[in-house]
Amino acid sequence: MVRPSHAATGHVFGGRTDRPKAVRVFYPRRGTTQWTIASLLVPLGMFLLGGMVTTPAWGESPAPSVHWGSMAFPDQYSTLTGGLTLNRFTPIDGLGNKYDSTVGNTLGFNLITLSWTKHWDYSGTSWLWKNWSTNFTVGISPTGDEPSQYFQNKVVHQLRHLPPVPSVDPRKETDLTIDGSITRWVSLFDRKVLFAGGGFSVGTLYQQGFLRAGVRRLQITPSVWCSEKWGDINVRASAMGRISYQDNGSTLHAVRNTAGLVQPSIAIGQYRTTENGETIPTWEIELALMWDSGIFVNTTGQSQKQFAWALAASAGPVRFETWNDSMGHFSERDFGPTYGATVTLDVLRMWNIIQDFRSKPTNEQSASS
Repeated sequence: MVRPSHAATGHVFGGRTDRPKAVRVFYPRRGTTQWTIASLLVPLGMFLLGGMVTTPAWGESPAPSVHWGSMAFPDQYSTLTGGLTLNRFTPIDGLGNKYDSTVGNTLGFNLITLSWTKHWDYSGTSWLWKNWSTNFTVGISPTGDEPSQYFQNKVVHQLRHLPPVPSVDPRKETDLTIDGSITRWVSLFDRKVLFAGGGFSVGTLYQQGFLRAGVRRLQITPSVWCSEKWGDINVRASAMGRISYQDNGSTLHAVRNTAGLVQPSIAIGQYRTTENGETIPTWEIELALMWDSGIFVNTTGQSQKQFAWALAASAGPVRFETWNDSMGHFSERDFGPTYGATVTLDVLRMWNIIQDFRSKPTNEQSASS
């Protein structure tokens, strides 16, 4: 990666005490921050309630999360998710050092997402679609400086005693992204673990087509605890390679034409396997690393390589994931595609839990009579 002449510092994991340069800074008032967060939570709640009555189906990462460092593996089972995804881009760090790219303003994407994945067992009387899955993801973003600026400066940087990262002409627009993919699965030991496929991303951010292949949740240790209802506890590994072709959007005006991405991960959790070979985690903690040749370029056309890590935790229908660009630059990174986070709710699993809870008293009464 071509780095700027100044050492990029002030990241979540470290910083320097050099004197900051003069930059145009925007720091919202506390009341503005609270209002912004509240205005995001209200439509999110309405969105999730609306999702409860939609067609059952699951969720992949929306653009541009994959290039920020989030996990980009295809869904291993059918479900429907809704949630909120944050991604933050800052052109400078807390000391005024500039990110060497053509993007000169702060971007805070606050994507309200709906994602649907369907694993097809058959199509009518034909088994043509057996072991195939499809995904459709849509996200709409009231792009602005909050709440990502609040988490960066008022939470992490304040705890780490680091200088705040200023905002430079933050984008204030509504952005839209639509993603889709199709994946072919190959089973090992009656489990769908090998995959290959492709997809697209279109919208106001950028345009992209991609191909990907890899292995998902391959068991690499014996089970240390077994349960017929909740599954077995063990360690599983994943790995994926991804190549993509990009074109400009109204938000990102100069992106690299092609990009390559490699992402391995390791997870521990409790897993059960359905009759169709789909692996469903009862709970899971997963750590992933990512190397991306980058979609951002500088004024000379050189791409900005990206290293990142991601950490995810899930319990039943709820999943939280966060990602950060500090990999390889432990005390130097705090500009460019800096960090992101997502919270999602699996609407289908939540609905099934509610249905089971409602039918349980009836079953107990029938058994007693």
